[in-house]
Amino acid sequence: MMWLSTGKNKTSTDPINDYVEGVKKFAPFTDYLVINISSPNTPGLRSLQTKVALEPLLKAVVETRNNLPQATKPYLLLKLAPDLSYDECKDIAEVLKSKSCKMDGLIVCNSTTERPDSLQSEHRVEVGGLSGHPLGDVSTKMISDMHKLTDGMMIIGVGGIFSGKDAYDKIKAGASVVQLYTGMVYEGPTVVTKIKRELAELLAADGYTNVTEAVGINSKN
Repeated sequence: MMWLSTGKNKTSTDPINDYVEGVKKFAPFTDYLVINISSPNTPGLRSLQTKVALEPLLKAVVETRNNLPQATKPYLLLKLAPDLSYDECKDIAEVLKSKSCKMDGLIVCNSTTERPDSLQSEHRVEVGGLSGHPLGDVSTKMISDMHKLTDGMMIIGVGGIFSGKDAYDKIKAGASVVQLYTGMVYEGPTVVTKIKRELAELLAADGYTNVTEAVGINSKN
């Protein structure tokens, strides 16, 4: 299974065309195509998360994907930043409910540009995206919000996953799938085995036979 992420160029004057060209070029080679509008390292990229910018972008991307000549077309996933306000999340959810802008899922969320007071490292003032433990609770809260605002849209939960409990918290908030990176940097690839074992134990303890039964259980309206 192949996943690819596409975004706008740093100096682009036509970001929509960048994404459209990305879909055309990468679609034949991928199963999932991530529409990344949330990297903190590309100037102006996060401005595409506003309702007025997002709607025409997603319309163009969906239309391009749907008109591809290939029989099997890639799923489209929208990757969001953790630094959005609740009202901004509501606007995004409203756009996603339009058939012409409908994504197959969300990735919640990218790294944060915020620097919480709990950070002690001398490198806390560095520019860029912060990931790992400081992102955990922020990500879980946003997953819960987007799960409710989108009426249960498929969400890939990302941010601060180091244990089975971390993964389980995101699943109960509304994530159908979880993704990790920083945990593997610090603990190595065997952290995945540990997380799976701990997650299975937590699911069984709560009487669930599979992950699907627990998705969004803490985010019921």
